[in-house]
Amino acid sequence: MVQQVNQLLNDKAWARWTALVLVASMMFFGYMFVDVMSPIQALMESQKGWGPDTFGTYAASEYIVNVLGFLIIAGVILDKMGVRFTGVLSASMMFIGALIKLIGISDWFAQTAFADWLNSWWVTLPASAKMACFGFMLFGCGCEMAGTTVSKAIAKWFKGKEMALAMGLEMAIARVGVFAIFSISPIIANHFGTVVAPVAFCTVLLLIGLITFIVFTFMDKTLDKQLGTTEEAGDPEEEFKFSDLGKIFSSQVFWIVALLCVLYYSAIFPFQRYGANMLQCNLDGISPEDAANIFRWFPIGAA
Repeated sequence: MVQQVNQLLNDKAWARWTALVLVASMMFFGYMFVDVMSPIQALMESQKGWGPDTFGTYAASEYIVNVLGFLIIAGVILDKMGVRFTGVLSASMMFIGALIKLIGISDWFAQTAFADWLNSWWVTLPASAKMACFGFMLFGCGCEMAGTTVSKAIAKWFKGKEMALAMGLEMAIARVGVFAIFSISPIIANHFGTVVAPVAFCTVLLLIGLITFIVFTFMDKTLDKQLGTTEEAGDPEEEFKFSDLGKIFSSQVFWIVALLCVLYYSAIFPFQRYGANMLQCNLDGISPEDAANIFRWFPIGAA
């Protein structure tokens, strides 16, 4: 007598790779938005009055709340609430943050009473930059939370299968997002004559990324039904305990790995923000498009 084995959804190659494409799309669009203004820094200065100091403050705003511990909270939320809830939450934060930033740099916002009020305090930054910083800060919280969530989703769907390949492909897709936005952001800005246009374009893409993740949640819920589990129940072996923080922070290996990550990212991300503008400042007569086209090959190496 032959016993029939029920095949899970993630046992089907088309299903798990479709799930990867759906979650990776959200990160692809997210990484595009991260650097949408990097290749048009000079245009931000000429159109919005953002000097290098203002642009640097804006760039740093993406990480400030994460540095103050939000990523730990995001990890707790992910362990407690599961992949679906946390993914939709993070994608929503990314989109809402992007929308706030888009409003902040718009010509309409500059004419509002709220912009005048923002200009009346903390005068080292224009109102557009203050609004953009707040939006980018909210986006950054969502983006970093999304990165953790996507990793856990891939681990769930590719357990016992091509997990390392799937994680590598997801990161490669995200890096290609940086290549894509360095390629098209100056073109869009020049075509429409405003820096608002590429930001608006990427904001729409983030809405699409939210939709793709929502589609993934239906697939993930089907998988949970097949497994006979619920996301709210979670895995008892992965249940969060505050005592785990002590174990992590007392681990010498953890601090070595963390230090390596800090050294790497502290060199890469600031360079990525200023790289295209640096080429413009040091090479006479080079346009924003040409500078971005040179720098865009940098993330392709990572991909």
